[in-house]
Amino acid sequence: MKKTMALFSAAILVSALLAGCSSNTAPAPASTAAADSSGTETAAASGTSGSGIISLGTGSTGGTDNVVVEAISSVVNSNTDLRTSTVTTSGGAEIIYLIESGDIQGGYSGTVDLVNAVNGEAPFEKPVEKEYMLQAFGFVSWDLPVVVLDSSDIKTYEDLAGKHIGLPPAASSSTTVLNMVLEAYGLMDQVNIDYFTWSEGYTALKDGRIDAFVGSYANGSPISGIIEIEASKPIRALNMDQEIAEKVRSMNDGVGIGTLTHNEIATIPEGDEVYAAANSGVIVFSSEVPEDVVYTYTKSTIDRIEELKQISAYFDAFKEVASAVCVESVPFHPGAAKALKEAGLWEDRFTVYGE
Repeated sequence: MKKTMALFSAAILVSALLAGCSSNTAPAPASTAAADSSGTETAAASGTSGSGIISLGTGSTGGTDNVVVEAISSVVNSNTDLRTSTVTTSGGAEIIYLIESGDIQGGYSGTVDLVNAVNGEAPFEKPVEKEYMLQAFGFVSWDLPVVVLDSSDIKTYEDLAGKHIGLPPAASSSTTVLNMVLEAYGLMDQVNIDYFTWSEGYTALKDGRIDAFVGSYANGSPISGIIEIEASKPIRALNMDQEIAEKVRSMNDGVGIGTLTHNEIATIPEGDEVYAAANSGVIVFSSEVPEDVVYTYTKSTIDRIEELKQISAYFDAFKEVASAVCVESVPFHPGAAKALKEAGLWEDRFTVYGE
């Protein structure tokens, strides 16, 4: 499997270079120094022995998961004896591979990735054992509409035919979801796609270098790139047909259907709703990470949620989504389950690894 992971990572790196992505989307090798959330250079440990550092994977800079994982690491490092470092990667699928290979011990993954990994569906070459992606807690549900400048003549998904679309890095969970949407509309062979980090993508849309990009609304709140572009140019979200939404959902039960209103996007008329595919973010750990370590990480997050809300609005709905957005087909890490049960956030529809 290490050989497969290496080939996978190499392919991602080549794709990123060809697409003009920022170099910070490539993961730092486990044997090199990685900066922890306080900026201190530390050696990335493969496990909890030695330096005692837990390496956690995040997606590209500017994305919700990157902000959330960095914020949690800061709080955990400041308030517990546990030490964590973060490694920026191209997304949830690569993070699962890196956990499987032992290069990192945990990180973010999308619910769509968890289901694809269990079933061995693209981008995974074969099924991944659940022990490498045990759930700790969910932290967000992303509504992912395709967005265009409000001045654009693109009104529907069908109008994207022949257009230039930007997507997040090729291995990101959001791109996996949008590929399903494009496939359901029969557009995969009719659009030109380039890959960007989130911040680069919104800049390209604003500058007119692409015709459309992916909107990301985390628990209803726009990510920073959307806020920045709307300061000068309003955007509009394309409405996904309900029939297409159900078709996408049938492809992967980790994909949800979100609704956006005027409260989220000003260009949506009052009283109207726009449907979008939705993916959820979950923190996962290898089964090799000790129960007490994952318990400390999860409990610290729960106990310090008010402090985390001060860092980012992405934590405002934490208690509502901590269990609700998780995947029933993947068990929870025992340490996380213990902390969730103590906090009254556990749902009995889930299972615990080893029980």
